[in-house]
Amino acid sequence: MQRKQIKNYVASPLNYQGGKARILDQLLPYFPADIDVFVDLFCGGCNVGMNVKAERVVYNDKSKHLIGLLKAFRRMRTDTIISRINQLIDEFGFSQTRFHNFAYYGGGANLGVSKYNREKYLLLRERFNNHPKQDNQYYILLYTLVLFGFNNQIRFNDKGEFNLPVGKRDFNVVIEAKLIRFLEALRSQNCSLVCGDFRSFDFGGLTERSVVYCDPPYLITTATYNEKDGWTEKDEVDLLAMLDTLNRRNVRFALSNVLTHEGKENNILAEWIEANHYNVHHIFMDYHYSNYQKKSTKADSTEVLITNY
Repeated sequence: MQRKQIKNYVASPLNYQGGKARILDQLLPYFPADIDVFVDLFCGGCNVGMNVKAERVVYNDKSKHLIGLLKAFRRMRTDTIISRINQLIDEFGFSQTRFHNFAYYGGGANLGVSKYNREKYLLLRERFNNHPKQDNQYYILLYTLVLFGFNNQIRFNDKGEFNLPVGKRDFNVVIEAKLIRFLEALRSQNCSLVCGDFRSFDFGGLTERSVVYCDPPYLITTATYNEKDGWTEKDEVDLLAMLDTLNRRNVRFALSNVLTHEGKENNILAEWIEANHYNVHHIFMDYHYSNYQKKSTKADSTEVLITNY
């Protein structure tokens, strides 16, 4: 059911582990109908902010590469973006499964086109990591890497180098259609893009009609964005304290998180909810299709949306 639900919304052309595309039908009804400013504080792929009804949306993320890519998407023409992607595909000789099946490229259901594209992908990755400036072509190179990279994700190492390995897929017709729809929606939406840590975000202009939505890395799960202590107990405590401050100002908030996951419990979150009597809405997540649930197809996590309204 969740896979079908995606078709009802504008889906992100970026894949973020723990992204909310498949549960939008559950999340969106919990947002008020009278939102003036919707802040997507950990925007990631922008799935929530892109589909919520609000007078204005503010996308914030601490990833400068993500926000830079979104800004490039907004300023460049769609046909230019697609043309430049296809130029790189032709230049490097990547697979094109829009014309041929996996078997044509020596792959199958498990490996896809990863073996065929691996050496080509490494050459593209090297070119990107040596690109001299963050201009439009820089972001075309980056997004092409995302298209052919592992799980279509964005990841950089401590040296600032893109370091994901090759993935199974390529720039097929489904992904192209998703990209076009997203680009049109991004340009038509009254929105702004901000790069920064959530602690430095300026909440000064928000009103009682605003909503701050938070989908932070989950403290008790492991994902690409949460490697190497990417989200710590201090981050969790700071975020919850910030939400308390918003609550005292009568600014509405909604927080996505998990209370339990694979036998672990988020006691910090549970105690905070109990102490403040916030509302807890249980969300069904089919972890068979979740990227950060790798070992089991059993949904043993307690996914929740916590609100102060």
